[in-house]
Amino acid sequence: MAFDIRKIEYFLAVIDHRNISRAAEALRVSQPTLSRQIHALEQQFKAPLFIRQGRGVLPTEAGKRLHQGLRGLEHQLRTLRDDVAAAAGEPSGEVALGIPPSPRTLMATEIIGAYRKAHPQVAIRICERTSGEIRDVVARGEVDIAVVNSDEPMDGLIAEPLATEPMLLVGPKSAGLLLDVPTPIERLGELPLILTTNPNSLRRMVDIELNRAGLRPTVCAEADMLPLLSDLVMAGHGYTVLPSCGVFSLIKSGQLSASPLTGFRITWTIARPMNRNLTLAARKLSDVVVQVARKLIASGAWALADLGGGRNALAGPRQRSSKAFKKRGAKITK
Repeated sequence: MAFDIRKIEYFLAVIDHRNISRAAEALRVSQPTLSRQIHALEQQFKAPLFIRQGRGVLPTEAGKRLHQGLRGLEHQLRTLRDDVAAAAGEPSGEVALGIPPSPRTLMATEIIGAYRKAHPQVAIRICERTSGEIRDVVARGEVDIAVVNSDEPMDGLIAEPLATEPMLLVGPKSAGLLLDVPTPIERLGELPLILTTNPNSLRRMVDIELNRAGLRPTVCAEADMLPLLSDLVMAGHGYTVLPSCGVFSLIKSGQLSASPLTGFRITWTIARPMNRNLTLAARKLSDVVVQVARKLIASGAWALADLGGGRNALAGPRQRSSKAFKKRGAKITK
């Protein structure tokens, strides 16, 4: 099917503005011109793409599906342009990284800082969503690479282990949980829990572990935002279960206490679409993500993690002593 790139731009502008007049103004074309292009697009796809509602327009189901596909195509065209330009030397253009809230808390600013220092001609865009949503956007080609929980389905993706870490029972400071004293998974059945909502891979992991132990949890609250989960726990409303990377700074500062859950670990991977090659800018970004993970683990800022998916990936949490934690720069909450 012959496809005019200009029509993609026009269609996406109408989607973004939800109004023909405002989209035409943003595109600096006349409203009749824009309307004709949208009508031609509808004829090409043999389906209405918009319906009028009030003073604006809304996409039909066909329009929504076209929008979903074109976002990935638009990103591919940009990355192709950038990769061709980068063939002569330094990467340029734009690169997009998807990352869930927990590793974002620990890694995002470090990644952006290191990447911008090494490649100042590239603009880096961060997409923060749940691990499942990130998996979907990288599979659709809307981001170049992503940090994804290995528990997510990896169909259509190439994923390499980045780091593995324990899942923590996280409580208020007054609970006195200790990083060097693991907690049996059965303890979760005795506590009021504040968990993420379904569907969510972290929630699914918790539910699976509880089912294996034959436990029926008491869920007193649900929230999807990591800061809200932490706030509720700090306020004494219950306990939560999170990867160490999401709350380690709060534990080190003494605002929360935490303990590794025995035999319960999570592995983070670097994922990319299987059906397309990475641009030079994206390959450099992937290298930086690995370098940042290594730096954070070596410095003790991610003291509970191991690199990659090696021998500790499926094992229980390492029972390091207090001396070992202190040696690596981690503060133990007493």
